[in-house]
Amino acid sequence: MRAADALLAAGDPTRGHAVSDDGRLLLPGLTRPEAEAACVWLATVDPRNRPLVLAEVALPVVLTEGAGPHLLDAPGTLVLVLGPQPHIAGAHVAMGAPSPRYAVGVVREIGGGGWLWLARAEVAEADRVAALDGADGSVGDDALRAWAREWAAAIPTLGM
Repeated sequence: MRAADALLAAGDPTRGHAVSDDGRLLLPGLTRPEAEAACVWLATVDPRNRPLVLAEVALPVVLTEGAGPHLLDAPGTLVLVLGPQPHIAGAHVAMGAPSPRYAVGVVREIGGGGWLWLARAEVAEADRVAALDGADGSVGDDALRAWAREWAAAIPTLGM
């Protein structure tokens, strides 16, 4: 599906695609091949968790110090995987671009270029480092749930 007004399409017109999920536009800012791949893995995601999906996107930038890959979240905001979450197998700490708040939390790869937020909060610039430190320091699923409750006013979601 075309999504020419996607944020990423402003700088790259090939990123004007998205996926339609029962009339809901997901992942605006994909290229056509990324959107086609997303249709495959998105079909494996519980419909209740689809607002928590992220798609891996290939951008012409160089990353340093092990950060990456770049992800596009369901509303179309660019998210960077910062690194492995040290206490939850297969999980990674991630942060989105401000729009106007930062999406921060923990993500997990689900295959085929698809990812899912396990826990997510939208925080102000002043809270960004504390929220990231808390997400990174969560030891296990229960601690990650506690982190999400702590940041409840900051719009948490759990895809666990």
